[in-house]
Amino acid sequence: MITAMSDVLNFLLLSVVLLAPFALVATLASRAHRGGYLRWHTDQFRFAAPMAGRLFEDDADLRRAEHDIDAIRTRFERQPSWPDSGVRGERR
Repeated sequence: MITAMSDVLNFLLLSVVLLAPFALVATLASRAHRGGYLRWHTDQFRFAAPMAGRLFEDDADLRRAEHDIDAIRTRFERQPSWPDSGVRGERR
């Protein structure tokens, strides 16, 4: 009888110890939300890739870079050599 009671108390104590952090977080989150301290927006969690930046968004920098790359590509399609500085020979 004492062993069964001890097992039940051990189980209850273990359950309380394991579930206490979740209960604390839920309580703090609900109070912060109610008080207006917790402001979550979908804009805070953007997807990004290494060497590519943010994904799934209209980015002005990305549009500018694409425009620059397109301008360089079309310039070399029309005139495939790099412009010369006009200086010939060695100057000192």
